[in-house]
Formats: sequence, structure tokens, C-alpha cells
Amino acid sequence: MHSKFLWSALGGCVLIMAGAAQAEPLKTDPAWQEGKLENGFRWQVLATPHRPSDKIEIRLEINAGSLQESIPQVGFSYLLPRLATSRTEHFSGAGMQTLFSQIIPDVGPKSLVEVSYDYTRYNLSLPNNRPEILKEAFSWLSDAVNRPTVTNEQIQAIRSEFASPLVMLPSGLNDAWWRYRIKNSPLIGHEPGQAIVADATAEQLSEFYSKWYTPDAMTLYVVGNVDRRVLNDQINKAFGGLSGKRETPATIAVLSALPPTPVSFSSQGVTKDRIRLLWDDPWHPVVTTTSLERQWLSMIANDMIKNRLNQKLGRTVLKGEPLDIECQVQFQRYKCNMTLDVQLPALKSSMKQLGAELVKLDKEGITEAELKTLVAAQKEQLNKTIATYAKTDTTEIMNQRLLIHKSGSIAVDPESYQQLNQKFLSALTITDVNSRIHQILSLKPTMVLTQPAGEPEENVKVLADLLDSIMTPKAEEAK
Repeated sequence: MHSKFLWSALGGCVLIMAGAAQAEPLKTDPAWQEGKLENGFRWQVLATPHRPSDKIEIRLEINAGSLQESIPQVGFSYLLPRLATSRTEHFSGAGMQTLFSQIIPDVGPKSLVEVSYDYTRYNLSLPNNRPEILKEAFSWLSDAVNRPTVTNEQIQAIRSEFASPLVMLPSGLNDAWWRYRIKNSPLIGHEPGQAIVADATAEQLSEFYSKWYTPDAMTLYVVGNVDRRVLNDQINKAFGGLSGKRETPATIAVLSALPPTPVSFSSQGVTKDRIRLLWDDPWHPVVTTTSLERQWLSMIANDMIKNRLNQKLGRTVLKGEPLDIECQVQFQRYKCNMTLDVQLPALKSSMKQLGAELVKLDKEGITEAELKTLVAAQKEQLNKTIATYAKTDTTEIMNQRLLIHKSGSIAVDPESYQQLNQKFLSALTITDVNSRIHQILSLKPTMVLTQPAGEPEENVKVLADLLDSIMTPKAEEAK
């Protein structure tokens, strides 16, 4: 349940509700110890000595990625970790491979380094009760984020074999949908992992490092069975010697608003026609009790919409393939999408049935019995919060911590979460839920049609107009 809570801090569109109670700031989980070295290097540690078998998960994140590359520096955000995973000041190739065999995650990212538009992240997973490996890991991490010692010849040698299985890039960078999505945003033209420019020099790389790889732009996260006092000393020894200060603010990775115009693509990755209805809004971090309750309300509304559609369309449009509503925070935008997979001949009839059910749900709302069933299930799960958290894997705890941090939200401790959610569920009314469902269904989504490669092209605008013609009378009656 703890992991669900951490996800929940990113769920639900945050809208201002009339008559909302006075917001109180959320208090961060005190189990997480946080600190900052004199050079600005930050760290966050969750020690779990009560779980002696826990692995130690380590993440070192630098607030710098491909978005910070100028034209002469293209590929440098990928080059730095490539150098760090080839040879460092204190680790030769053979010694490094021995260490890597013990610290590369076998779950989660399954890659030693991630390079994205706005961050570079080192991922380490260490066995417990091996303090010598922790010491070595910190020594290598310190080398990895320190100023590189490299020649022009070494840069060109890596340039000729640029890709590395140890350094991971975001998936789908070349997908037609992603190319469409980043139009008119700062991300366009700054894709991670581009080839290094042919005349790149060690001096240019050093300038890039000095400007962006400063300790005040780095945060270390540690979760697992560690001794906090010993760890604090190790952090200071490993990273206290880093120097430099960020003088230029980093460009914020932000997507532009998704246009409402319907769009279609062809893909080898689908076997049926896939329709997605996307609701795209600015993201507002969850930092108060009021914004958390709004988000919980949106989650419940989304669940009720999903449950109703699966119940009504399960034997016709869906035919055994459950419909889901997924939400994601990405580059300052909050996207929720409803996905429907159907065969080509059934596209139009499916849109008619989907639209009709949405209109009916909006007009009639959910019933007291439906809400009662859902609330009872959530309360039952809520009672297991503490027990479930005690069994949560350290990799999952780490992944959710990073997700929360990237969203700018606050994660409270399990006990506070349990109390806040219990209070929210006890005060929830059917009017609250139906009002939120109405708000969601009143927003016009963007229709995205993905068709199997080689299939006759369907006019997505016709499908969007068909759905709109069904939904529009509902909107006009509400005026």
C-alpha cells in the first residue's frame, strides 16, 4: 500500500474545487534522513536496520542531461558516463568489471547509468553485509562524477563505438508519437544519445562538465540496511572534495500543451487498431492535504469510469481485453489516457458505444452501491498499509522516491497516509465523485489512432467527429 500511496501522489488532475478546506502543508516522511555537504552536494537516506536482508539501493542523480548540450557539445551528456564506465582514475578496466558484476541492478532499470533530457542517474544495487563493496562503489561513483581526464584521441575512440549496454537512454525516442509530442517544446533537437560531433575536443568536454556537473546539482539517494553514522562519513569522504557551483540555471524540460487535433500513426508494435483518448494538463505538485485529497478524488473518479466502461463494454467492444485509464507526470505535464484496442471494421461502432456509455455515466452518475463497494475495498486495503510497507522491496521504495522527487511532490510516512486517507474516505460523498466525473468528461480529449503497419488508413478525424457529435449534446445541455 505504501507504493500505491507514492504513486497516488502523482495521480489525478489537480483542479481547484469550490469550498475546499484550508490547505495544510504535507510533512515529509521523517524516516528519510536528508543532508547537504558544504559544497552543495545533497543526500537522502532511508536506513532499514530492522530488515537485515535488504539490499542496498543507491542512486546518484545529476540535474543535467542532453537538454544542456550546445551544438558543439552534442552527445556529451552520454559521453561522460561512457568514459566513467570504461576507465576512471582509481579503477582499471578489469577492476571496474569486477565491481560492476556486483553492483549492476538485476531489477528496475537494469542499467548502470540512465541519461535523459534533464538528468543523468547512476543506479547501483549492492548485496547486504558487504561493507567493502559499498566503500568501493562510493569510490567509483566519486570518480564517475569527477572531472574526466581524457584526451582527444580517447574521445574519438569512444565516438567510433558510442553505444554501451551499461548506459541506458529513454525508450521510444524515435517513435512517431514521441516525435509528434515534443513539437514546439525545448526538447526538440536535444534527444539524448546523439553521436558526438566529429571535431569534439577534451577542452570542450571539460567546459561542459564545469558548467553542469557541479556538486550542487547532484543528489545521492540510499535505501537499505546501512549504518547512518558510518554512511554519513563515507558520503563526506567520497563527495566532499567535488568542486564548482552552478552559475547558469538549467533549461527546464517541459512539454508544450497537447493540441486537441486528432492524429494517427502506423506502427509495427500493434496488431489491432488502438485508440487512445488523452487528457493533457499542466502538472501541479502535491504538497498540501487539499491537493492530496483532490488527487485521491480524481483517482476514484477514474476508477469508477474504468469500472463502468469495462462492465458495459466488456462483452461487445472490449471482448475480454480490459480497458484501463493510466496517468503519468512527464516534463511538467500531466497526461491521462484511456486505451481501446479494436479491429478495423469495428472502429466506428466502438466509438458510438463508448460515447453513449460516457454520456450516460455523465448524466446519471454512479450509484450509492458502486461507491460503497469501492470505498469498502479501499478501506480494507488501507488497514494493511503498515504491514504492506514493511514488505516493500527496497528497489520499489527507491523508484517511488525518485518519482516523487521528480514531480516536486511530498511523500508522507505510512502512518500519516493511513490517517489522512481514512479521513478522506469517511467524508467522501456520491456528490463529490459524480461532480469530479462530470469535470473529467467535460474536458475534450485528444484522439490518437495507432494502426498496424500495412493496414488501410482510417480517417481519425471522422472518428473524432463521431465521438464529439455524441458527447457535444451532453455539453450543451449542461450550459
